[in-house]
Amino acid sequence: MRVCGALLRNLRHRVVTLQPQTSAIGYVRSMRVNQFEFRSLGNRAYTNAPPPPSSNNNEQPSNNELLKEQKSVGSKDNSGERTGPTGKPLPKERLLPATGPLSPLGISLFLLTAAGIVYVFTVKKEEVRQEQELRKRRIESTGKADVGGPFELIDQDGKIKTDKSFQGKFMLIYFGFCHCPDICPDEMDKIGEALELLDRDPKTKGVVQPVFITCDPQRDSPEAIKEYLKQFHPKFVGLTGSIDQVRSACKAYRVYFSKPPKVAENQDYLVDHSIFSYFMDPDGTFVDVYGKDKTALEMASGITNTISKFRAAGRDVGQD
Repeated sequence: MRVCGALLRNLRHRVVTLQPQTSAIGYVRSMRVNQFEFRSLGNRAYTNAPPPPSSNNNEQPSNNELLKEQKSVGSKDNSGERTGPTGKPLPKERLLPATGPLSPLGISLFLLTAAGIVYVFTVKKEEVRQEQELRKRRIESTGKADVGGPFELIDQDGKIKTDKSFQGKFMLIYFGFCHCPDICPDEMDKIGEALELLDRDPKTKGVVQPVFITCDPQRDSPEAIKEYLKQFHPKFVGLTGSIDQVRSACKAYRVYFSKPPKVAENQDYLVDHSIFSYFMDPDGTFVDVYGKDKTALEMASGITNTISKFRAAGRDVGQD
């Protein structure tokens, strides 16, 4: 009996000590299986293995909890608005800055300015085109533009000159005044340069007669004009006269001029006037007009073309 009791006690001890070993072996086997699953799933953010025991009292959040928090931040509710972890809607992100050149106001001002510039250039271009078209129709319908006409004035030598005095010659006429500070001298110099270019060609040399007509007859006497023309091309003929005579000549050539209404004696003043040079053919017919924007070379080129057409038609160009 004693022997049987000892055997039973020994057998019970073996069973008790075997259970923890079996549990430890199972735990190790489960760890190996979980590690194999982790590798086969391509480094996923979580495993089926139980987390190792931690000695720190502050427990770190698990991967599943982090994923839930990431999903909760910026999630959308039933209305489609983005909400935060507390369920409150997040502020909407701005696509454009509130101020500066890239703000809605800055972009709007830029577009308005660009549209205004395009509109101005389009309108100006259309006005120029219409003016050229009207001028072309007027010349085609009447045979000549309504510029030019009879006049009777006095030259710088005190001799009477009329429009008939220049028949048979091409004329380049400029209206100005001797006290003009800058514009008139510039235009007179430009006419002189154009004449020098024409004189280089034997076919156009001495063909054009330059004429200066004053818009200020009260101060521009024949003597004053003669002194003034010494600064420019020697072929210039200067014309003046009474106020009515000058006004009549300006009206015939569609020249605008104006001076201050109340001017005291010996008081200096400026005369506002049109800035054009009128090119007339030997018959006294208007051919072309050259504004301030035309260069001497452009003037000489246009005059040369007209003279060539006259020569081709067998017309006399009145060459000296």
